[in-house]
Amino acid sequence: MAEWKTVGIKELKNNLSAYLREVRRGIRVLVSDRNRVVAELHEPTAGYATDEPMDPKLAEWLATGIVSPPTVGKAKLPASPVSLEEGSAAGLLDEERGDAGR
Repeated sequence: MAEWKTVGIKELKNNLSAYLREVRRGIRVLVSDRNRVVAELHEPTAGYATDEPMDPKLAEWLATGIVSPPTVGKAKLPASPVSLEEGSAAGLLDEERGDAGR
């Protein structure tokens, strides 16, 4: 999926060259005016295909500025402090269900 950024008109105007460099790197820039997306900058031949089609309601909310795309990627969760022997969870579920020993 393509990376997105949202920027206000004034910020875009003041740093246009920097945003155009980001567009060249494949970043999609959504331009907003008073928290409403009014334009989109991307490479002329760029296709931003996703694995799944965008929900029409989400597309409408993005277009009207009700929601905005995330500005940072997902962070990895820390490793769980719980450590069980392999098969422990299945054994506990079987015990809870009364299936132990079947």
